[in-house]
Amino acid sequence: MLRGEEVREIQEMYRQGASIRAISEALHCDRKTVRRYLETPERVPTYGPRPPRGSKLDPFLPYLDRRLREGVWNAQVLLRELRQQGYTGGYTLVKDYLQPQRRAARAGAVRRFETPPGRQAQVDWGDLGHEEGPEGRLKLYAFVLTLGYSRAMFVDLAADQQLGTLLALHEAGFAALGGVPQEILYDRMKTVVLGVDERDEVRWHPVFRDFARYWGFTPRLCRAYRPQTKGKVESGVRYLRQSFLCGRTAASREDLRQQLRTWLTEVAFPRVHGTTHRVVREAWEEERPYLQPARQPPFPYAPELTRQVSRDAYVSYQGNRYSVPFALAGRTVTLRRVGGTLELWSDGARQACHALLEGKHQTRTVPEHHAPATLSIPERPGGKARLTLRVGDPEVEVRPLDAYERLAGGPV
Repeated sequence: MLRGEEVREIQEMYRQGASIRAISEALHCDRKTVRRYLETPERVPTYGPRPPRGSKLDPFLPYLDRRLREGVWNAQVLLRELRQQGYTGGYTLVKDYLQPQRRAARAGAVRRFETPPGRQAQVDWGDLGHEEGPEGRLKLYAFVLTLGYSRAMFVDLAADQQLGTLLALHEAGFAALGGVPQEILYDRMKTVVLGVDERDEVRWHPVFRDFARYWGFTPRLCRAYRPQTKGKVESGVRYLRQSFLCGRTAASREDLRQQLRTWLTEVAFPRVHGTTHRVVREAWEEERPYLQPARQPPFPYAPELTRQVSRDAYVSYQGNRYSVPFALAGRTVTLRRVGGTLELWSDGARQACHALLEGKHQTRTVPEHHAPATLSIPERPGGKARLTLRVGDPEVEVRPLDAYERLAGGPV
């Protein structure tokens, strides 16, 4: 027979979402024993250690439970917060309350991990190595968005993991998968999370926070003691490497992207998933009605940078050059990245707009920017001004000789 403390721990772990199997493994007891005590709670022995009844912590348990759901597990931090609310008990009460919660989180999280349709997705980057091309050796990444219920995946390639790229790929994923989930789970990528404060509160990147509000989903951070929660997308990245990337060759990044789309359609979606034992496409069709519509225009993300226009009327951005009207040569302009385009602004007006180049060391020129009528190179700011004088034939006054004689005081 189990002790009363062990029985209460079984009940608490089950209440937190752990499965019978997980509880059995964590507490080293038979599954039948776990099930018996869950089905007949009156079997709890009346002897043995008991949790304190009517303890000083009881009024603060709802607050503690909420903070644990938010991912704050540090007992010292929680104790400090409770003190501010009037708690007069000791540290041991807080620590003892957290212990079964931690064990349940480590062993369980199964109920949360297997989410209902439309509830959750997960996002991560996969490092696919390098791309060899005319511009040299470039990094190659895979953006992976996986729906939690169906395991349907959206995958695309990228040369960087910058914020603008991340947002654009989210929107492409929403369109491809047919909607937006209620929440999306992330690892600690710097374009999403800036860190945590002294209260263990997540500090979200302000632009990403606004992006999430715009599309109506709640960002969640993969927490400590919840390693299972990232399993779907990490297994998706691994599946991508093993099933798609292994031994594959491509003539270009666009060729590889087209092969990736074919693989998603013909291999990834028709497969029977190893965990759910369902055809991914069928589960996705079942999940789609539960997703939020994704019919809005793209999120208006336009980070501003300043650049000095070169003497030949180009600006540099991410290793590539883009033309500017020649009248702006030598001046400072503002760059705004909007989706897949680069806008150049000066004096409150848009002066140029270019489709972004992939790779590096490339040039994009609009012929009208460098038309002959505009080739008037201004003086370099800060340079020395020079003045060139043109001297023609001098005009000489013709005078009679007697004028010179009078000046000289005698005959000439």
